[in-house]
Amino acid sequence: MERKLPVAFGGLALVAALALAACGGGTGGSGSSGSSGGDATGSDGGGGGKTTLLAWHGYTEADGKVLDKIVAAFNESQDACEVKAEAIAWASITEKLITSLGAGNGPNLVVQGPDTGLGYVNQGAFLDVQDYYDDPETYTSVPALFPNLAEAVTWDGKTYGIPMGTAAYAMYYNKDLWAAAGLTDADVPTTIDEMLDVAKKMTNGENYGIAAPDKDPIFLATILHSGGGDFITDGEAFIDSPENVATLEKWQKAFVEDKVSPTGMDQTAAMELFGSGRAGMILNGPWQITSAESFGIDADVFGWPATWVAGVLNYWWSTSMNDTDEEKACVYAFGDFWNSRDMQVVWQDSFYPPNRSDITPEEFTDSRIATLAEFSQYAHYYLSGVQQNFNDISSTTNAMMEQISQGGNVADLVASTQSKVEGYLK
Repeated sequence: MERKLPVAFGGLALVAALALAACGGGTGGSGSSGSSGGDATGSDGGGGGKTTLLAWHGYTEADGKVLDKIVAAFNESQDACEVKAEAIAWASITEKLITSLGAGNGPNLVVQGPDTGLGYVNQGAFLDVQDYYDDPETYTSVPALFPNLAEAVTWDGKTYGIPMGTAAYAMYYNKDLWAAAGLTDADVPTTIDEMLDVAKKMTNGENYGIAAPDKDPIFLATILHSGGGDFITDGEAFIDSPENVATLEKWQKAFVEDKVSPTGMDQTAAMELFGSGRAGMILNGPWQITSAESFGIDADVFGWPATWVAGVLNYWWSTSMNDTDEEKACVYAFGDFWNSRDMQVVWQDSFYPPNRSDITPEEFTDSRIATLAEFSQYAHYYLSGVQQNFNDISSTTNAMMEQISQGGNVADLVASTQSKVEGYLK
């Protein structure tokens, strides 16, 4: 990085007043606010004195249209700032981000998860946005945000991301298979044991009770935490523990003896099985709603029955392009507008639940989104503090879980996996 390294700033409220004059929410119309890039790095861009922010994101389906609608509403709500949103493939963002920032033509805002955040922070690419969280009188969305969202991107006492889209993974179930097994609303499980019993009832030789991806670290992290154990937290492995052994032995029985799920599946294979109509349940993110509809599956949802579940956590990150008070003020103004009540009600049309806890039941347009919102406070990133060797860690833990699901010795496998993962974390 040769340009625009992070700089500390204070007294932002004065400048923010320019951007916040009319940012109390709105109902702007739909339409693309996409940009081909160009020089949208905080200059007026020919916009009559407006500060222009270029925002990169990877949302290209219905959620992208909702994003464009909110961006358009922000641009119409005030005269100080303009956001130009550009949809880019997620992989391309990863390839282009550091190079573009170094060249001085990168985005002011970029959507990423906590998995990449700390690495970019350490390279000077992402600025801390602690001032946003420290000024709830100006940025009125802050008190309503779920606390776990800021916690996931707080390092060394500073918070670096403004919530963009979050959802706890939840259990989606095939309503037809549910009813065929004699299950009713009264059978929605409230514990892991009850959920495995429900899975057994829907397993009949032709259909499986659950599409459980034993080659997926998100699934693994969720079942370990739900059993009172841990996975990898703050860059430290906790795989070899009595709690995890007990949890994995319970799930091994479900796989081997009760045959509630096939083995050797990653998340894609699990989604395909559920989409085929041959699995009663699946743990997944909010995109499972549209996926099920595309396969003609009538699906409903209930919360994973525990107070820790892996989630999708995406943020608006303020990049090193923002080295003027005007740019920083517009970043905060946009973040606050995005998380306002009005716009979070709009955001649910993307099938993501709101980022805030004060949306009332009558404001939800889909009962499934309302259900997801009840569990947003339990959404966590599954590999916190890991900055390198993601693929090696995932391959190692996937191999462990797949062997366990096929009857391998649990205690031996968790011990050997712990040793290997510790090597990758050094």
